[in-house]
Amino acid sequence: MKRGIKHLCFNGFTGYSSLHHHYHEHHVDFFGERLIVTVTHTPSVIRRWIHSIRFVSRLRLSHPLVVGLGVQWTPRGSDPPPDILQLCVGTRCLIIQLSHCKYVPDVLRSFLEDQTITFVGVWNSQDKDKLERFHHQLDIWRLVHIRHYLHPLLLSSSFETIVKVYLGHEGVTKDKELCMSNWGARSLSHDQIVQASHDVYVCCKLGVKERLWKMGA
Repeated sequence: MKRGIKHLCFNGFTGYSSLHHHYHEHHVDFFGERLIVTVTHTPSVIRRWIHSIRFVSRLRLSHPLVVGLGVQWTPRGSDPPPDILQLCVGTRCLIIQLSHCKYVPDVLRSFLEDQTITFVGVWNSQDKDKLERFHHQLDIWRLVHIRHYLHPLLLSSSFETIVKVYLGHEGVTKDKELCMSNWGARSLSHDQIVQASHDVYVCCKLGVKERLWKMGA
């Protein structure tokens, strides 16, 4: 049941969010593409999202499944645990609040370990390790770093530059203040949600564009 609607605004991108009992659903704009973003810590919502993605991908996709993946944590101490796991397929994103999950459903584990799926991230050198060591000890079979498959001259380029060169969109940045913010909060800010969803949407889109399922693991 919808409990209210709030407007989102981030660097000129706007959208709205509807509040439900076990999750929040946000519609976030990315240069005319409407992203449907689900934010939750509830196992049944996670399970339903994954089942839906698998069903739709079998019907519509002409290539193996590519999933944008990101992990966020709150900088504290020498080795902070992951607070957020972000997933994106097409225009549908899921933000899992790991630090508030009592447990994660087995379907999430099997999804992450599926050898037919290619997970794509950026600046993700610690993501796989943190997911394996903390909280729910999640393993990922195949996580690729998008930078390793782009033009060598872009290897050290910013996220903004990569998006501009490959997708033709300007001004898509990773705000440092947001990256350093509290990702373990029970209620994420609108700007956190928009940045997190843009992050994994871009990774998914680049993974499909560059046909990364054909690359070696």
